[in-house]
Amino acid sequence: MSSETIIRQEIRDSLGFVRSMIDHYSGLYSGENLTRDVLRFCDEMTTCEEPNYRLREARRIVEERCRQLAQATDRFAQRDPASIAALRAQAVAAIDMFQDAAFEWRKSRRAIPSSGHLLRRKSL
Repeated sequence: MSSETIIRQEIRDSLGFVRSMIDHYSGLYSGENLTRDVLRFCDEMTTCEEPNYRLREARRIVEERCRQLAQATDRFAQRDPASIAALRAQAVAAIDMFQDAAFEWRKSRRAIPSSGHLLRRKSL
């Protein structure tokens, strides 16, 4: 397996739980805070260094979509199943965008192997 495939798989596996959280979010329990929980997972993936603009923008979109879903599923609000389904799909799509941005960010941070040892070989 190439290192890019490993990075992609690691990110996809990490965000699989987040997708499941969005799919199963009901908004009926007072202790649920979808936005906080999803952003905590997103932030854990990028704690080492400052994320780039694309990753910050993807995180902002995730936050916005999760907040909209939480408002639509609020237990005291009028609940429209079609609207909730559309907002749930938008939140998952935002996670997909975050996944792509996280992959590009992690790939750019990876050390590029030096080809210097090939250049130092003696010629025949």
